[in-house]
Amino acid sequence: MPIFSSAYFPSLAYVRAVLHNPNFEIDLHEHFIKQSIRTRAEVLTANGLVQLNIPIVHVSGQKLTMAAIQIDYTKNWQAEHWRTIESAYGAAPHFEHYAHDIQGIFAKKHRFLHELNTEILHWLDQALALKLNISFSAEFTGQTNVNKKAWLERDVQISKAYKQVFGEPGGFIPNLSILDGLMNEGPMIRTYFLPR
Repeated sequence: MPIFSSAYFPSLAYVRAVLHNPNFEIDLHEHFIKQSIRTRAEVLTANGLVQLNIPIVHVSGQKLTMAAIQIDYTKNWQAEHWRTIESAYGAAPHFEHYAHDIQGIFAKKHRFLHELNTEILHWLDQALALKLNISFSAEFTGQTNVNKKAWLERDVQISKAYKQVFGEPGGFIPNLSILDGLMNEGPMIRTYFLPR
């Protein structure tokens, strides 16, 4: 069974991979890797590429597993992320369709990072009719990619180019967060990386 890391509003490459492997496990026993897809999503705004990063509670001198990573709510990062998403995609054709769901996800204030990321995956499963069967590893698998840039590369062409709100003619930016695909193409984004 394929093993994936937990991911925050994952990249199109990640979503394509789970679409092609709908029965998969998320490794909650891997060591947390900072500045990776686990806490980072990338969106395109009027000012260019912006990274949305979830702050986590740091425990001095300890390496924690994904299952133990808690979200830090000392700053209102959800409001900041929402403002960025609204600014980036408020004029996108499908923004109104997904806005309420995203605000609802932020409003829940999940204690653990993997809980937030799992809720996002379940929401994507429904929004895109992916028919995912997600399970969680019982122990460390060692099968997730430990490269912090994994799933975030720009040099992968995982989908056809689509119209981006702040894209320039001929300047499509590939492999952003699934938010970019959903807001601009809606559920039809599936057809951009599904084989016929």
